[in-house]
Amino acid sequence: MMKIVNKKRFIIVVSFLLIAVISLFGFVGSKVFSYTTPEYHLLVVSEGDTLWSIAAKGSGNINETIYQIKQVNSLTSSCIYVGQELLVPFVY
Repeated sequence: MMKIVNKKRFIIVVSFLLIAVISLFGFVGSKVFSYTTPEYHLLVVSEGDTLWSIAAKGSGNINETIYQIKQVNSLTSSCIYVGQELLVPFVY
């Protein structure tokens, strides 16, 4: 078993490490838990529209946007129809 020779130095080092760990978790936690609900707008499907062409109009990842469109509109396939109303994530 180790014996602590310099208690004052030990307390300073442990305090510094504790502050560093708390600061790190505070910074990381603020990024991890800062999720914001995406905004959606209503889009009416026009002739020639596909999920890909709709998602490509935005500035985000196309595959992720297609997934979001399918999820929020409860689509089980990628088939969409002229006149169909879709909620689309607002990333323009």
